[in-house]
Amino acid sequence: MAFATKDYSATKHAGLKIHKNGSTFLFDVMLDGKRYRQIYKSKQNHVPKDKMSTAQDALRNFIKEIKHNKSITANPNATINDYYTNLKEQVKWNKNTLKKYDLYYNKYIRCLSIKEDGTLTTEDKSSFGNMKIKDVKPQHFTAYNKTIRHLSLSRQKKSYELLKPLFELAIEDEIILKTPIKKIHIPKRDQQAEKKIIVRATEKYRTLYSSINQLFNSTDTVVISDTKVIQCSVNPHHLAIFLFGFHGRRLNEVLTLQWDDIDFINNQYRIKKEVSKIKQDMIFTLPSDVKDALLTFQDTTGNVFAVEHIIRHYKYIRMISGLHEFTFHWMRNLAVSALSSAGVPTADLSAMLGHSDINTLNKYLSLQRGVATVNTNATTTRLLS
Repeated sequence: MAFATKDYSATKHAGLKIHKNGSTFLFDVMLDGKRYRQIYKSKQNHVPKDKMSTAQDALRNFIKEIKHNKSITANPNATINDYYTNLKEQVKWNKNTLKKYDLYYNKYIRCLSIKEDGTLTTEDKSSFGNMKIKDVKPQHFTAYNKTIRHLSLSRQKKSYELLKPLFELAIEDEIILKTPIKKIHIPKRDQQAEKKIIVRATEKYRTLYSSINQLFNSTDTVVISDTKVIQCSVNPHHLAIFLFGFHGRRLNEVLTLQWDDIDFINNQYRIKKEVSKIKQDMIFTLPSDVKDALLTFQDTTGNVFAVEHIIRHYKYIRMISGLHEFTFHWMRNLAVSALSSAGVPTADLSAMLGHSDINTLNKYLSLQRGVATVNTNATTTRLLS
């Protein structure tokens, strides 16, 4: 990267230069005869003293990171499994994401095997995960894709969410010069073709809401057939989880909520940028039914929900509601279909879902999610009444 050093002047702190704009800094340090430079931008609302202080802290972390990276000796015989471990240490996924990726990696990557002709099989003893990074060729991924083609496209893409950065790490360590993963290997989703039209959306919207409340907010005994009976129970934790999903949240967004994300006074909640798909904090209006459930919780410190698995409840919701297509993510599609048919503007629906894919509305959506979800919550109340 080229640096216009003429725009920077030295400070009294070694290795730290400040731009004439007063907010941008240049780290410029020599370690073991090699020069390292990086731009750092402070927050605009900081006073000059705070800007300098935060820049010093960032410089110390910059030097610490360089020293740490220099201390790592890359192993030329490192395997795919080794680099998956390295990737986990660098990315530091949250607990739920890490568990999800580990399960996928162990099932669809680690256990596959390589035949002598270079193709993949599940019958051989030599594991794909134990293959040396430097020995992996493009042909292996051509073969690999055949082993996962029975999966949905979204799950096929998950393989490359893990494998692509793994080989990029190996390039940085100079074990390989270029990645064996080519563009043609990465499955492309035809999202338009995948979209499913939900017929009778408003009717299903009401039915689903009633079923969630019956299952987790009543003591009804629901007779499904001569051999199937469901005993409902009052469970505010699960009620709140599924109501969050009913109002458009992704499962991971819900299960990673902490109590400091919930603002009962202003009736709002936050999805942190670490969880958000758009990588920025999102503020939503707290639906009244979710709020009522949350207010019954006894423990209000740390994580809001102390559960990891809720999929076993899907079958009960399907049986009570008769909606056999039900999944947690399907509720987002249902909400859009029902609320759209009731006249909710596209901008409000996009904001409710946490999307930023309408380019001309990106800034508006990021600032107006609270207002937009007031509108979507009001329409939900009207539809359910």
